[in-house]
Amino acid sequence: MGGDLGPRVAFKACRALLKNDPDVEILLPLHESLHTLARKTLGRYQPRTRIISCGDHVRMEDSARQALRERGDSSMAVCLTLHAEGKAQGVLSIGNTAALLVMSRKHLGGLQGVERPALATQLPTKGQPLLMLDLGANICMTSEQLLQLGMLAVAWYRAGGIQSPRIALLNIGSEPGKGTDTVKAAGELFGRELAEFYDGFCEGDHLFDGQLNAVICDGYSGNITLKTTEGLIEWLLDMMGSELRSSLALRWFLPLWKATMRRIDRQVSPARHGGAMLLGVAGNVAKTHGKSDERAFRYALEYMVRQVRERSHQDLEREYQALSRDCI
Repeated sequence: MGGDLGPRVAFKACRALLKNDPDVEILLPLHESLHTLARKTLGRYQPRTRIISCGDHVRMEDSARQALRERGDSSMAVCLTLHAEGKAQGVLSIGNTAALLVMSRKHLGGLQGVERPALATQLPTKGQPLLMLDLGANICMTSEQLLQLGMLAVAWYRAGGIQSPRIALLNIGSEPGKGTDTVKAAGELFGRELAEFYDGFCEGDHLFDGQLNAVICDGYSGNITLKTTEGLIEWLLDMMGSELRSSLALRWFLPLWKATMRRIDRQVSPARHGGAMLLGVAGNVAKTHGKSDERAFRYALEYMVRQVRERSHQDLEREYQALSRDCI
């Protein structure tokens, strides 16, 4: 209910997910004014769609404190309550990130030892997918909090069966003396506490080499990096298509290029990688862009379902606590 394009986009995305995945059930907390539209769009899948009445929704301009104080019956709050009660296995939100963070901590609680939950997603690279966090939940972080994110990344991979992931810190240079005081101090902590997994500093132009499993940064740097990457990819895809269509000579090759463009789109399109997990809370919570269209929303739903199926937050917490004991 809090997205830029309205709930109709979300209903269509839900319909596509229900069509493609027969084992999924969707719970939709909605204001009464939207019940008719939801039933009309999702009527065919009504046995696997439950509409739950709620009050207002969290506005994008709401502060986190205002959301907690005034939006207790909002769609976001109801979703998280259903998850906390075990009636839903995960939550996807298109709404206010700050509100989602504080409401998730209120309703689900946090992982012991994690001071700042972080937004994380896997980006496509030349090799293996790259887990990047934080992507915008925390603008400023201490070196100790960055270390916690590093431990979260390792625990996330171990909960999914990869025992020795390679992680790095995002920085303006690879040399030990580069970066802010916080990043340099974090590098020392990583080298001491997570030496088995730590690969040092990573510069922005090496993010997509495919050699690393995870890169850690504060939410300010991560959000700028993510959105710059998305904008660049969208421009490159659009430019390639425009060049093919504008040239008479190249138009003859357009049928041959379409299959190639579809493969490239599947690998790198921002719409396909828009979902981000909120790691560090005691639950499965994901966030997608407020500007998500039907396609991006559907892929975010599919991403949420994959995360629930591949690893539980209980396994993640268990791995995190084991790492914490090793670091003491």
